Amino acid sequence: MPHRLAANRSRALSLVAALVALVVVGGALVGLVVGAVAGSIAGGLAVGALAGLLVGGVLAAVAWWRSEDVVLSLSGARLVGRDEQPRLHNLVDGLCATAGLPMPRLYVVDDPTANSCSVGRGPDHAAVVVTTGALDRLGRVELEGLVAHELSHVRTGDVLPATLAATVLGFLLPATGAALRAVVGDDRERQADAGAVALTRYPPGLVDALEKLRADGASTAAIRRATAHLWAEAPDSDLGERIAALREL
Repeated sequence: MPHRLAANRSRALSLVAALVALVVVGGALVGLVVGAVAGSIAGGLAVGALAGLLVGGVLAAVAWWRSEDVVLSLSGARLVGRDEQPRLHNLVDGLCATAGLPMPRLYVVDDPTANSCSVGRGPDHAAVVVTTGALDRLGRVELEGLVAHELSHVRTGDVLPATLAATVLGFLLPATGAALRAVVGDDRERQADAGAVALTRYPPGLVDALEKLRADGASTAAIRRATAHLWAEAPDSDLGERIAALREL
């Protein structure tokens, strides 16, 4: 587990470094043009690069500390307390105690389709989001499996690069499928499925939850292009392979 946390943090830092580097290069090019016009190419290049470094540093800091809030806002998620959602809080309390995790903040998105996601910077600063469709349509064991899936993302720290990717690749840098896979990993969801089963010790719970997600389809209004990779079922995901893999456990 520690090596996965370190690897995910390394991917996140690489993404932030790439953002800063791109802004520095952009600033240097602007400075080069301005310097050429003013007759001081070297001076313009240096000033442009320095300005790029400052702007890039600010953007990187904002992405690192505020990406979670951006995703939650885009999703229309609202924070829910124990009084409003006692069933959800009790279920997450029990799973966190078993996993040795601090309690994440819990959010709900008003949407009839069943889905979930998790965001944050790691085990000590994370949020788990479920739709009202998941709360209404999933039984306790199914909801436990789905929430355990999200807590697995938190436990391994892959919420950090995935959350950063939602803002950096989704809005600030041109995103490609290859770039996103390099940041979040090719088997992110399947690893979280395995982690959920290890936590609940009951594969059928997650299998039944994913079956209901597949039946609904990923039509949740909360999903945006930039954040699609964070959801348990994204618009372009195929749950069939994941369900088949879980059935073999």
